[in-house]
Amino acid sequence: MRSLRRVLVVQPYGIGDLLFLTPVLRALRLIPTVEKVDLLLGSRNEVAVRHNPHVDEIFSVDKDLFHRRSAFQNFQSVLSLGRVLYKNNYDLLLDYSLRAEYAFYGKFFLRIPRRAGLGYKRRGFFHNLRLPIPQGFEGRHVVEDYCELAETAGIRVEDRFLEFYLSDSDREKAEKVLSEKMGDSFGPFLVVNPSGGESWGKDAHFRRWPVPFFAELAGKLAEKFNLTHLVILGSKNETHLADELAKQVSISTLNLSGQLSLGETAALIQKSALFVGNDSGLVHIAHALRVPLMAFYGPVDPQVYGPYPASPEAIAVFKEGLECRPCYHRFRYNSACVGRECLQRLTPDEVWKTLEAKEFFSAASTALRLKLPVGDFNHVQYRVPVKSKETRYLPGTIENG
Repeated sequence: MRSLRRVLVVQPYGIGDLLFLTPVLRALRLIPTVEKVDLLLGSRNEVAVRHNPHVDEIFSVDKDLFHRRSAFQNFQSVLSLGRVLYKNNYDLLLDYSLRAEYAFYGKFFLRIPRRAGLGYKRRGFFHNLRLPIPQGFEGRHVVEDYCELAETAGIRVEDRFLEFYLSDSDREKAEKVLSEKMGDSFGPFLVVNPSGGESWGKDAHFRRWPVPFFAELAGKLAEKFNLTHLVILGSKNETHLADELAKQVSISTLNLSGQLSLGETAALIQKSALFVGNDSGLVHIAHALRVPLMAFYGPVDPQVYGPYPASPEAIAVFKEGLECRPCYHRFRYNSACVGRECLQRLTPDEVWKTLEAKEFFSAASTALRLKLPVGDFNHVQYRVPVKSKETRYLPGTIENG
């Protein structure tokens, strides 16, 4: 077998899924023979790895645009993308898409000799290296499955922690917003994300803890950690939740929901003392940036999709003793559930007791005193060669973020 030189990694899903890949990307960069690591992503997720030094080129495909255009236009776009990828002469395809199409193109059009993918519902037919997941992701964290697939392809993944790299411009924008809105003398602040779950469409509410509960908990946390301000974050489509929360809290509040880019949001989270939110990509960004956090999980199993790696200052909170949860299994959930007891019955008092039992307050306080820099997680030091990276886009096909 020839040495591994050029790798194409496919991950078309959400921000969290992309961050789960960062241990693999780092491991690829540590292989001496590897000279090129490229990503093929969905157009909405590029920002999660845009500044990652372990990546060379990012190819970002706008699926929404495909649905709005004619079949002929889409054929031209796919052909243009294929020509660009073919010239890169990849040795390995790491396909995390759970779909057959990428391996099909990789085999017959891109001529990639080694194609590794996840074996789910016979969708790995065109892969010649497979990691079977017949029941989907279960029993262990998704990161472990992602790393095992890489190891199936001969890539050793040792340091398994997530990374999110901030740009200087995003840091400056976050600093400017805080200074303008809160004054230069603002103190430590709490970040709350009462939204999340947009990928579930009309059923997004299944992943949301009630806003009044957020308001009550925020007040108690501010008092516990001596925090001076509350910053509310969220997407443009969920500003009504942020507005509702802002009306119910007594602490000095800055509502930035829908006003920041994802990079700017991440930079603001990195400056915070504590993050609280629903199961969403922001949870994994906060953990990657070493910010103490607590996240609420309803239908989804935090053992599989929670903060990774497990850490006493990053707590997944869920309703104990419900036989129906977690109901998210094989990428499906009980959309017929009416009461949503897993979140509606999870009271702030119950959450507080859980945090005390898991010694979160002590761990979070210690983390705040240490404030480990990005790139130093659990005292794991690593050194990787940094290469320049470029985002490629073709008119009407691939877009730059």
